[in-house]
Amino acid sequence: MKAIYRTFFFLIIIFQFLSCNKPKKEIIKSTSKLISKKANVEIEDNKIDSFPIYNDLKVEVIGSGGPFHSEEVHEDADKKIWFGLFRAKGNFYLAETNIMTNRVNDVIVDENEEDATGWEVDTSINDTCFILIEKVPYLSDRIVQNIKIQEKIYPQEEFKFNFSGVEYILHATGDKRKENENSDWFEVSNYKLYLTAIIDGKRHTDLIVAEKRFDEQMIKILFAGDIDGDGKLDLIINTSYHYNLSRPTIYLSKPAEKGKLIKPIGAFPTVGC
Repeated sequence: MKAIYRTFFFLIIIFQFLSCNKPKKEIIKSTSKLISKKANVEIEDNKIDSFPIYNDLKVEVIGSGGPFHSEEVHEDADKKIWFGLFRAKGNFYLAETNIMTNRVNDVIVDENEEDATGWEVDTSINDTCFILIEKVPYLSDRIVQNIKIQEKIYPQEEFKFNFSGVEYILHATGDKRKENENSDWFEVSNYKLYLTAIIDGKRHTDLIVAEKRFDEQMIKILFAGDIDGDGKLDLIINTSYHYNLSRPTIYLSKPAEKGKLIKPIGAFPTVGC
């Protein structure tokens, strides 16, 4: 019976994912003075169509908002210890926290108001929680330095910035074409987003996102700062390719392999209606 329910649930989610009303298309009007330059890409692997590989991301993550669908939050999530990225008075901090999960009515899936297959997630800290990360050894309570950067980097654009004394460049490759001759909307495909850092005069470049095509969606940088406390840049990026999918993905510098700038550790995919 449980297997039948899970199959039925996934069929419902897939149907909703494909059939929701599409949002109004976004008009791209870039205002940054640092963009619209062709990215100087040092690493271009045409064999990679999708990155990160989400099945390889082992750290559990829970995003903000909710309620969430039944399969989007693990049943035993409240038994784990978490670190939350919190915001108070305009400043960010990382703090260990317990979470409380409650079953609630899922207005999308549940057939009537008495059903409660959805999840509501609260923290033991009252400040606004931006994202939750499963407790791992390289995280600890701290004030989190952050920087405001450009949210979207389209193909052949770059954005330069300095964080903690290091020069960084976010730059993208791919194809961008107008939907039609009179449209301001661009369709993006074969997209790759790179992070470059200039350290001791040397350039280091990592591929951080690759997506072959989008359905009225675009990669969006949600947060930039030093989450893990090593003085280097960390990122939270919505790596969604579809307008009805949200997928905040956490990239940290501390667990990155030698010679790498950053590593994706966990993601939280959720669907809307």
